Amino acid sequence: MFGLGKKSIVISSPMDGTVIPLSKVSDPVFSQGILGPGIAIQPDSGYVCAPCSAVIEQMFETGHAANLVTDSGVQLLIHVGIDTVKLKGRHYTIIKNSGEKVSKGDILMEFDAAAISGEGFDTVTPVIICNPDDFGKLSFAKEGAIKAGETLITINN
Repeated sequence: MFGLGKKSIVISSPMDGTVIPLSKVSDPVFSQGILGPGIAIQPDSGYVCAPCSAVIEQMFETGHAANLVTDSGVQLLIHVGIDTVKLKGRHYTIIKNSGEKVSKGDILMEFDAAAISGEGFDTVTPVIICNPDDFGKLSFAKEGAIKAGETLITINN
């Protein structure tokens, strides 16, 4: 039938930075895909913005991570840094809270990358698809520079 073709879902980069494969992240929970498939960004900026229209299912009280559910049902985890929960919220500022509806580009949280690194933490930011079995094939951006809002993950249903 006309007009019933399958549509791709685009998840944009939540920050400026450098794309790296998830397999190169130092934490095995991420690098081995235990939480789901994804990609990581070494940030050049101190903010995380919504990668698409979504609801914030959970903004961690420490501000280091957020779970989002996109309008198309994709469950995303954006996790700023490795083991950064140990900072107990230092160097993070929450802008949007759990339960809020956000649009692509809305700033969710801000962070001080230099201060986080200064305390010995890696700021690499995994972006994980937590419910991949609900969707089709995933394609990830190539390694290299990316700007917030550019395509990071494409899901072909």
